[in-house]
Amino acid sequence: MTQHQTQPADIERLITWLLLIAGALLYLSFGYTEMAGSDMWWHVAAGRELVQTGTLWMVDDWSYTALGSEWLNHEWLADLIYYGWASLFGIEALVYWKWLVIVACYLLLQLTLARISGSHLAGFLCAAMAVVIAAPFLDVRPHLYSLLNYSLLLFLLLGRSARLWILALLFVVWVNLHGGFFFGLMALGILLFPWRELNTQTLKVAVFTGLGCAAFAVLNPSGINTFFYPLKYAFDESSPFRTLGEWLPPSAPGGIQAPLFFYFQWAPLAALLYALPAVRKRAGGIPWEGLCLTGLTLAMALTSRRFIPLFGISLAVLLAPLLGVLLGWLWNYARKTLSGVVLGVFMLAIAVWRLYPYPLQAAPAFHYLVAEYTYPVDMLNFIRANALKGRVFAYYNWGGYVHWRTDGDLKVYIDGRADTLYDAATYNNYVAVLKHNSDWRQRLEATEPDFILWPHQRGAGQVKFSTLTESGKWRPVYQDSSAWLLARSDLALPAAPVRSEDSPWRSLSAAWGAGRAGQLLPMRQRAEQARQVMPWHRTACEYVIYGYRREGRNEEALNVLRECLGYFPSSHLR
Repeated sequence: MTQHQTQPADIERLITWLLLIAGALLYLSFGYTEMAGSDMWWHVAAGRELVQTGTLWMVDDWSYTALGSEWLNHEWLADLIYYGWASLFGIEALVYWKWLVIVACYLLLQLTLARISGSHLAGFLCAAMAVVIAAPFLDVRPHLYSLLNYSLLLFLLLGRSARLWILALLFVVWVNLHGGFFFGLMALGILLFPWRELNTQTLKVAVFTGLGCAAFAVLNPSGINTFFYPLKYAFDESSPFRTLGEWLPPSAPGGIQAPLFFYFQWAPLAALLYALPAVRKRAGGIPWEGLCLTGLTLAMALTSRRFIPLFGISLAVLLAPLLGVLLGWLWNYARKTLSGVVLGVFMLAIAVWRLYPYPLQAAPAFHYLVAEYTYPVDMLNFIRANALKGRVFAYYNWGGYVHWRTDGDLKVYIDGRADTLYDAATYNNYVAVLKHNSDWRQRLEATEPDFILWPHQRGAGQVKFSTLTESGKWRPVYQDSSAWLLARSDLALPAAPVRSEDSPWRSLSAAWGAGRAGQLLPMRQRAEQARQVMPWHRTACEYVIYGYRREGRNEEALNVLRECLGYFPSSHLR
């Protein structure tokens, strides 16, 4: 074969690699969603609990409302991976886990879309669309495994036939990683259905394969009960847990916002172009799998915003063949010429440009991606230093963090495990306290806690603090920059409390106290001490910036803002 004959193939391989590298960097750049990842903490703690107890059948040891009850932990394998990763590399390195899963998920999707569309450019663009739609929901949680496994399922079945043992292995792993396996089984039915060769034999193979995968999914600690949990959650409209912000419909106020969804929800209408015979011929027929998967996931997403990432992936499957047709001659020409290389380099440049402002260093990325600055770190340092134990009525989002830091020494009223453990009455009672209902204090005290741990700025925190301390039944124990801790007045506490460990978090507590007292210079100085150790710390940055501005030193304030944004370009830091 001559050099002239091999050159187009070499160019095509180069373009393919350029688009894959561009895709990896682009998908990584969408892995920087800032979110208070409260569930992450109890997942890591659960992994530790699994190692400590040596059993997969878990019983609650972290709360005083469900103590001793069986806990349906259907994500135990994800928890072990979390804890193992954190033990080997440190808790902050969980951002690397997140990025690895995201990049793997959308690279698999890109390869699949390129195969079914006949265009690597179409695969790249549609996978990019999918990650853009999903971006607000890409937090450090096991649900990322469902996105990855969905992409893997598409990779195995679209345009090819996978063996039963491979699919069965996928579902055995998936069912123990995340409850999204149930959606996986629904998607499997659509992907296995013989749309283009419907006869008794092909239908029999599809049914046998689907039932086989469902049977293998029963291989989990809870057996068939794991199937009932997502069904119960989906059809029990009376469940108060469905009012959690992350599970509300996308049109409802509050919770995670996904503004782009309201534009992309109309994108499936582009499938009407498949009605044109010329389009069908060029696309290789109607992509029935994409049509059904998009319809299913759109209905799910309109019901609950947490399903929007699944819709994004499904929509990409629907539109990729169509985009391949529309690119048509352009791609067939570009992929074999230097113009295709230029196009690939351009896409790579866009990906690099988007990723450039973000850090690859774990510590600052972790701090912002899980909103570490919102957690009572110094408070828990103080609690551990003084070996405080008992029952604590804590802010819901902090329950998992309390578990991670105290390993059950402080038992919470409720936490993010929601209806896998707690009943509706327990949750409704908490919500009444959170919303500061007229009887909030009676409800809180009726739970008979030893301590109350609450944020300064959430759920009327300052009013709660004043009301409880003025009642004489509660006394202040400690306050840090995020929270206050009260104890029952008759509870025995250390006569001489031990200070929390010397850390930037303690410096922030001192800065917060100085700011409350109107001492702006000490506030800024203590915040600067915190920044010497953690120059990216959002709260420390804000205290220093605020202090300089109050002193009229706007140029210094602007310089600090630039330095802090250089560590992480957070939209919340001003």
